[in-house]
Amino acid sequence: MTNLAGTVHGTLAALSILLGLLQFVWPKRGSGHRARGYAYVYGMILADAAALTIYRFTGHFNILHVGAMLNFVWIVLAMIPVLRSPRRPGWHIRHYYFIGWSYISLMSAGLTQLATRVVPVHSKQDVWMVIAAASLVTVTAGYVLIQRYRPDRTVPIVHEGAPS
Repeated sequence: MTNLAGTVHGTLAALSILLGLLQFVWPKRGSGHRARGYAYVYGMILADAAALTIYRFTGHFNILHVGAMLNFVWIVLAMIPVLRSPRRPGWHIRHYYFIGWSYISLMSAGLTQLATRVVPVHSKQDVWMVIAAASLVTVTAGYVLIQRYRPDRTVPIVHEGAPS
């Protein structure tokens, strides 16, 4: 089961990294944005669920599982303003921040995975230090990017096509 869960988790996380990047660089409206967004949300929910079944690193629940649960919370909080009807003023700002932090947590997990495989480590303490450093770098960069590209609160959202 762990092997299957790891494969599901890794595949969906990798696809979500690509989808999140496309969402970030392409326009934030229309049916394409909605379709990519829902694919990201469903992929992340399943990737987070799969992550909660993987215990290879410590053999028990650890901070990496907390990260998966936190990402799930960001996803839910990002979708509440989207699904609410009627949408409240400024809903897109709340959606942007929560989905942005979901993506940052995904990137942090990805960088952590990469770093723990590339950086030579000799103990579990070394691994935790690599995880902390990778997370700090990712969260700092993510915070700067989220602030820099946040939507203007005064610009009304114009929907293309059918109402979402």
